[in-house]
Amino acid sequence: MEQAFSWLLTGALLLLGVGLLLALIRAIRGPRTADHVLGINVVGTLSTACIAILAVLLRQSWLLDVALIYCMMSFLTVVILARAKIAAHREGEDRDE
Repeated sequence: MEQAFSWLLTGALLLLGVGLLLALIRAIRGPRTADHVLGINVVGTLSTACIAILAVLLRQSWLLDVALIYCMMSFLTVVILARAKIAAHREGEDRDE
């Protein structure tokens, strides 16, 4: 049973890794700013999930603290990028008037 659980977690890590790669590609190549921000958000979320699964797989509880801190940093990054995008959009509206 222990080995089946280990294989399940390893498979989940592989799938998350593929998703992480695809999200990173979207974040880099996204034609719009919203695609960039969304890609960065997904990369942060999937990275947090990978760290949490590694914590369970390696039986290292301190990795859960790292995952929590990384999640908070990712959230703040997305908030800051969204605020910058809104500010740039409002500045463009002010020029049009």
